[in-house]
Amino acid sequence: MKFFFQTIIHLLAAVFLYLIMGVAVTTLIMQSKFIDMRFDSEVMITFSLLAGLWFYFARLFMNAKNLSLWEKKVVGPIATSVSFAIIIIIHIMNGSLSIMPAFMVRKGLFLENAVSLGGMNIALVIALLVGVVSLLVARKTPLTIKSNPNMDWNRLSSSSRYGMMAFFGLLGVFLIFYLGQGSINDLVNSSVVYLKNADVEGFRDFLLSFGPLAAVISGLLMVFQSVMAPLPAFVITFANGLLFGWFYGAILSWSSAMLGAIICFYLAKFLGRPVVEKIVSKKALQWWDLFFDKYGKHSVFLARILPIVSFDMVSYAAGVTSIRFWSFFWATGLGQLPATILYSYLGETATGTVQILFTLFTVVIALAVLGIIFKPKLDAFLKGKKGAKVQ
Repeated sequence: MKFFFQTIIHLLAAVFLYLIMGVAVTTLIMQSKFIDMRFDSEVMITFSLLAGLWFYFARLFMNAKNLSLWEKKVVGPIATSVSFAIIIIIHIMNGSLSIMPAFMVRKGLFLENAVSLGGMNIALVIALLVGVVSLLVARKTPLTIKSNPNMDWNRLSSSSRYGMMAFFGLLGVFLIFYLGQGSINDLVNSSVVYLKNADVEGFRDFLLSFGPLAAVISGLLMVFQSVMAPLPAFVITFANGLLFGWFYGAILSWSSAMLGAIICFYLAKFLGRPVVEKIVSKKALQWWDLFFDKYGKHSVFLARILPIVSFDMVSYAAGVTSIRFWSFFWATGLGQLPATILYSYLGETATGTVQILFTLFTVVIALAVLGIIFKPKLDAFLKGKKGAKVQ
């Protein structure tokens, strides 16, 4: 019971500290009309809160004491005092203390239709009182966490720690621009809809709307779906063939998919196996371990030939094995080349039947590769059966 109350106190302290820092950063950004007109600065409150929750859970489940600012005897109070001073001074000078903090927090927490400004002001006063008390208690009663050898922050390699911070840092930057910049929000949302619906011609027209930047946007979306989003990459490949012709479309699709695979491979290297297990699941990673052990240097090539196998999962799984980068690179490049060329050609010449052709091609290739993999076992089985009959 004592541990439960400790975790609640530390959660409140973390949320309060990062909330007040987010409000302070938002206040500073809003002083620039140029930025504020082009960027929803309130998203910094959202990002700051999510960052606080991430650091809290890192402390709770990974014993990452170095990341828990709310437990620091000097850093926590200084960050709180400076943030509070920025908020008070700027809003008093602008004559907006009773309106703007509540407005910003309400918008940053997506509560515009749920809470009035007066209600939010009351909530902020309560949050201030509870937050200060929580910070004081959290400093005096640090969390006592049972160490998990596989996920203990201090036992992870420095590359895993830096890799994890870099990964979530990049994710945070993406989130800031996605939520705060309308054009990027529209770009991602529209792309997801086209890819999810396998609308090749719609996606082609969408790329055309970017003019000379169409190839850049296509390449970035290919990398995005490889690293973060489980979306069908074949739609991008078909659309590239339709828009740029099969030859240049294939080059664009192949190179951007390779870049995505390399990023996944090195992310897995930096993050380490315990974290990758959380991304692709422990069972899936164990299955890939057996597959890589069985087929050795040919395993990545076989996985790339099969269109039904997740491209991203292979890249992440390969990153935590003993497979060397250049073996991974050439196997990935050669393995995905036939499908990339064919999809690009079909995209240029047969867009009306893309879904049917893709399905047929996937089934045929899958059956062919599965036949190659299981042929030795089938031959041994038939040979054994034949021998039994002769006896």
